[in-house]
Amino acid sequence: MLDDQYPDQPEPGEPLTRGPGAAVLWGAFLGCSWTWVIGMVLPALLLRDYGLLGWVAFAVPNVLGAAAMGTVLLKPGWSASIVRNHRTACQQFTVITVAYHLFVVAWLFSKLFGLATAPMLVVAVGLCATLGFKNHRSAMLFVAAGVTLVSWGCFSWATQVQDAWELTDWAWPSAEVNRLNKTDLLLFIPCALTGFALCPYLDLTFHRARYSTEPGTGTAAFIFGFCVVFALMIVFSIVYGARLLPFIAGEADAELPGVWLVLLGVHLSLQAGFTITVHVREALDDAHANRAWLVAAGGVAILLGYLAQVSTLPNHRITGGLTWGEAGYRGFLLFYGTVFPAYVWLVMIPTRGTLTPLGRELRTGVYAVSCGLTYAFGWIAFVMGQSRALLLIFVILFVARGIVELLPRNKPEAV
Repeated sequence: MLDDQYPDQPEPGEPLTRGPGAAVLWGAFLGCSWTWVIGMVLPALLLRDYGLLGWVAFAVPNVLGAAAMGTVLLKPGWSASIVRNHRTACQQFTVITVAYHLFVVAWLFSKLFGLATAPMLVVAVGLCATLGFKNHRSAMLFVAAGVTLVSWGCFSWATQVQDAWELTDWAWPSAEVNRLNKTDLLLFIPCALTGFALCPYLDLTFHRARYSTEPGTGTAAFIFGFCVVFALMIVFSIVYGARLLPFIAGEADAELPGVWLVLLGVHLSLQAGFTITVHVREALDDAHANRAWLVAAGGVAILLGYLAQVSTLPNHRITGGLTWGEAGYRGFLLFYGTVFPAYVWLVMIPTRGTLTPLGRELRTGVYAVSCGLTYAFGWIAFVMGQSRALLLIFVILFVARGIVELLPRNKPEAV
């Protein structure tokens, strides 16, 4: 039986549930909680693969899709109901998100910052946790405001560094510069739209902001958080993106100049630390959460991240010419392009009638098969570079939704 007291919602009139100040603080919380290793690393890959238009194709649906949740779930009670009714899927989303960050820390951050990686992340997580767990309701909001200001300070400083905007000068399309072509970009756009439109509804930190604020304040927080705070974070990724590419490509002599060591060390560590902290907090907040699974997934992710650094790993066509680290990074990313959007599309969005118990079991099977197929085609497209496979993902999802609508349903009650 589900616990009706979960999630813990504020009483009417509690502080930081309404007003401009609450909207700004919750906006900072949302913007930082969504500044993942996706927003911090993927823009560099898209600039390399597609040019500046690739970044635009990523940024616009990302910002608008996340901001839209604050309006779609206008009433806080709607958000709390989703968390209660889909808590397992939301928890899996949380576990994969934490594991994803730990993989990138072990793989890429350790290449960027060497032996300082672990202490930096421990300090970042420890700082956020120490300051943010004292007051369960509001302290994390002030931590987010501080993290935002520090990142913006790093952004301002970075723009003054020589060749800061190097990636924006890349011509497009150019076979000598970009890995993929215009057709590949056009096929990527609907995937970005779908993933960023649906994934926010499984993010427990988003739901916390929505059910902790009154309707107008929550909507303003989502708009400010994504159209200002987060938008500036991913613009910042253009500035330093070129610095990451040699490390992603596994170049043995890759090295960060001193100023970039400081700027990226502070920004990346704080943002990753904050995201890990708030998602772990959401996992701990649910008494029914499988904490052993969270720890195990994180441990495996760290191990895989360090293994991806081994220079003697043999190349394989399954990685499409990418390093094992980048292939692993994209493999995690595919969860947010296939598995989680498929859940929202096939399970969370109601059918035209209430499914019978058998219908719900069959829907679970349809969802599982769809996940396996879409993930496989996503790997072929997004890792191996065969972008036309993306079309099959949409075919599978639309067919699967059609099947779900035909599953056994309860008969309408007579009036």
